[in-house]
Amino acid sequence: MDKKELLDIGLKFRGGAFPGETWESLNNKYKRPFPSGEAYRSFVRRELKKENKLSNDKVVNNINKNYTLDINKDGSQTSTKLIEMSEEQAKDSNYLLEKHGYSKLEFELISAKNSIWNSGKNVLYSSKITVKPRTEYIWNQEDIEKIFYNLKTEYKKKIPVFPNNYEKNGNVLLISLADLHYGLVAEPYSTNNAYNLDIAEEIFYYTINNIIERIKGKKFEKILFLLGHDAVNCDNINGTTTSGTPQDNCSSWFDTINRATQLFINGIDMLAEIAPVNVQYIVSNHDLHSMFGIMQTINAWYKDDENVEIDTSPLPRKYYKVGKNLLCFSHDIKIKDALRIVTTEAKDMWSECDHMICILGHLHQGMIYEKQGYLEVMRLPTLSGYSRWSLEKGYIQTEKRNQTFIINDELGITDVINTIIK
Repeated sequence: MDKKELLDIGLKFRGGAFPGETWESLNNKYKRPFPSGEAYRSFVRRELKKENKLSNDKVVNNINKNYTLDINKDGSQTSTKLIEMSEEQAKDSNYLLEKHGYSKLEFELISAKNSIWNSGKNVLYSSKITVKPRTEYIWNQEDIEKIFYNLKTEYKKKIPVFPNNYEKNGNVLLISLADLHYGLVAEPYSTNNAYNLDIAEEIFYYTINNIIERIKGKKFEKILFLLGHDAVNCDNINGTTTSGTPQDNCSSWFDTINRATQLFINGIDMLAEIAPVNVQYIVSNHDLHSMFGIMQTINAWYKDDENVEIDTSPLPRKYYKVGKNLLCFSHDIKIKDALRIVTTEAKDMWSECDHMICILGHLHQGMIYEKQGYLEVMRLPTLSGYSRWSLEKGYIQTEKRNQTFIINDELGITDVINTIIK
């Protein structure tokens, strides 16, 4: 056996190609003493330098064909790999994650051990890292820009949109596609309900088009469009709500966020052809972080559009005044405390109003609570229907439908448009 064959077998052994073998068993099998430990590394370096037939890349490829990956009991993973890198790169946790094939958005580094395998101009390290899945996701500017620049809007025009149904007449159209739960998966066998991203998009567009059809002949001073109210089903890469409750999801969190951002922009574009749009972000329990990030992207998209206003603040309750109407928007509120909360937080507004209306979501039930003084509390039905979890818990939901309101600045709510989802 010549040195080239010896080198090849030794490289394969070091790469894990002979499980269960030892240097001694190889000696017996091939009737040739194999160097081990530092002696073997010295032998490889000497032969590489002498014959100049194997580059570092070839050595790496040979060994990494059989690199080791261990899944540990605690859910962490340990990866061992030969990597060509500099001393500075060996100290960079993000570089190590990338070279071992992990996304820095999905995994975090627990420990790393890098041992020099051979020295020279390009150093090879035997790199061993342990990682674990991230339990939460934190939005950053890089992610927002990545989603924003990947958008392909279906409805966006190259010229400004001029509202066709605008008139300064005191009428406001209030639209809230409550509890869309975009990303939820449900199937008839276990829930008696069919739901996924495509179905959610069909419902979203159907509802907006139904509203547009039902208001033909009417003109509006403004459209209030409430975004949030559990618009997205999960809040992180682990597929849980903001507080960590596991969800049944039909797609990865990244794909859901990218498609949701596009979907909401398309919806705003459609409404902007009717009247100027004011978009209110409604904080909710399923998607607090995700929707906050999406709202920043939407805000950036419309920053030069005079017909679209965006309120991105993460306040748990939003207040908006329409003439003599005080509107309170919240995903949920303690009903018995509603009057006290509204009159305290909006003390500078409510005394001038004849009507106080609080619009809620969350429970997937359309209902009107007993009036508290001048305060009316209304809860919206859902567009998504049952999930496996809500069905198992025995929660009662109204049929899938959406409620849209026409509010006059003097008279309050004058019309309620019910869109039934079949």
